[in-house]
Amino acid sequence: MFRKKSSKSDLQTEYSCSIRFLDDSEPIQLSFKKDTIGQWLLERVCEKLNIVEKDYFGLRYVDSEKQRHWLDPIKTVYKQLKGVNPMVLCFRVKFYPAEPMKLHEEITRYFMFLQLRRDLHHGRLLCSPQDAILLAAYIVQSEVGDYDQEDHPPGYISEFKMLPKQNAKMEEQIMEMHKTLKGQVPSEAEGNFLRKGCTLDTYGVDPHQVKDSRGDQLYLGVTHQGIMTFRGSRRTQLFKWNQIRRLAYEGKMFIAHVNVTEDEETTSPKKKQQPIGYKCATTSACKYLWRCAVEQQLFFTLSSSINTPKVKSGGTLFSRGSKFRFSGRCQAEAYVASENIKRDEPNFARTSSLPNFARKHDKTALKDASITIDPPAREDLSKKYNAESSMTVRNPPSPPRAQATPPSVPIISVPDIVYPTTKDRVGESAVDVPRAYGSPPSPTSLVQSSPTVKAPLAQAEDVIEAGNQRLIQASTPIRKENGSAVSSALRNDNLDITLPYNPNMTQDDDDDDNQPRTSLDDQIKQLEDQYSKLQSEPNNVSGLPDGVAEQTKAGTTGKSTVAKGGKSGCATCCKALFISLFFVAILATVTFYILFYSEINHPVVNDLRKQTIFLEPVKAFVDDKITIIKKALK
Repeated sequence: MFRKKSSKSDLQTEYSCSIRFLDDSEPIQLSFKKDTIGQWLLERVCEKLNIVEKDYFGLRYVDSEKQRHWLDPIKTVYKQLKGVNPMVLCFRVKFYPAEPMKLHEEITRYFMFLQLRRDLHHGRLLCSPQDAILLAAYIVQSEVGDYDQEDHPPGYISEFKMLPKQNAKMEEQIMEMHKTLKGQVPSEAEGNFLRKGCTLDTYGVDPHQVKDSRGDQLYLGVTHQGIMTFRGSRRTQLFKWNQIRRLAYEGKMFIAHVNVTEDEETTSPKKKQQPIGYKCATTSACKYLWRCAVEQQLFFTLSSSINTPKVKSGGTLFSRGSKFRFSGRCQAEAYVASENIKRDEPNFARTSSLPNFARKHDKTALKDASITIDPPAREDLSKKYNAESSMTVRNPPSPPRAQATPPSVPIISVPDIVYPTTKDRVGESAVDVPRAYGSPPSPTSLVQSSPTVKAPLAQAEDVIEAGNQRLIQASTPIRKENGSAVSSALRNDNLDITLPYNPNMTQDDDDDDNQPRTSLDDQIKQLEDQYSKLQSEPNNVSGLPDGVAEQTKAGTTGKSTVAKGGKSGCATCCKALFISLFFVAILATVTFYILFYSEINHPVVNDLRKQTIFLEPVKAFVDDKITIIKKALK
């Protein structure tokens, strides 16, 4: 009723926002108007990336309170980004499909691969060390192609930052695993990466820091399966979507009403709803978690998005609460739409989104092979590697020997392929472009995913048992008999135990290596400036003895604190009293006017007039004053 209408000039005003991509390429600037909705902005980004299956993606931003949000497609961009400076949106995967290989187009699977690779780098995709090394090897195979001793000297894995706590030993294991993946083109390596990644417990988890009823810190994730919690390196709870009846939030408390069986020992169909609550850090974080959970539940459980009802929660006596309406297609509709795509596979260039990896990208489209880069760029890269390797003594090549395939490595059947020699591979590159139009498809093979375990988080039982045996062996003292040498020893770095789930919770997913760090000289200069500032203060007591100085500082601080606290408290009380008196005066004036000057004929009002007849002198006094004022104005 009191909303100000926007003029035509305001509606024509253009605003600009920056869009970041999954491959960390150069951001783009998009302009929008005051009445532009979020769906228009997302469609422009998908057109830029040539993505048709856009139901799985979204734009995310961080508000002024450092809280993440997904851009609502049906609300205006201006209203959502109001107060955000600078206006930066990140293109990310919003809904992780249960089976990513069901995606129709290779370019969609490639962006899904980029998101999972980012999750692995930031610690959100937690897995066992064996699986982490396998996934990292798939990334290297997609980036640089087949292993070659001349082009890939020792230490080339250090150019890639793929794991949260990557070290030299892990890089050596990744290199050995990379050697076993010879023959896989980038699309195959990325497909194997997706098949393995979607079987992990933390696949698709956007972690939210919460506390349970006991006050213990844990992470809560919302995926295609349901709502799950993680403590340490284990998944502690999993509530599937068919168990969850209602989602709500009240203040900082996120509440899920879950169907549980009354008697777990029997197969009774009787179930009851049990509310399970988790406390978030702030109210805005709780609201964001509630919106994410509701949106994920509707996307993965609805059979049709037509006439989707509004979901409301958080309302109290003094607040409206929050309403949410699902927009867009659900997963079932997205699968049907993907099957009806008629266009040919688009050409696209794969780029490296990993830091500390300098390589030029080529836009040339080739067939299902490693994409070529410019020969000068290849020569520069070879010179770089040769310069590094020339400083070390290179051993003569040893005869080839059979390598044992680890249990977690999928066995891939690849047809006979004639590989070019080193001289013929001058143009080979890490980037792959889809096949040209009309060319016959290259032979591919199916990859069987390795078995996984549900209870321990991405960790096999034999690994846990082996780790326990090693710990027991380490706790028992090693005995020597007759001066004989020790037959077995234990090294701490051989323990193959999954690290605790500790994802990177930075707001914009930036790498820690990219953050500017203060040099030692600057730190020393800052300390000197602080010391000189303390010396120049009027209350400086550095020249006094230690005991007197401490007493003087304590006394000064106490007086200033009391004075400030008393002044602030008095001002607050006076302000509250003034506001209360103001509203009381307004209420009394309105009541007086209704009783003595209005023509309202109501039993309640008539009774009040009879009871307040003693105020007639006041009415006469007011009438006289009004008459005097009217005469003065004339």
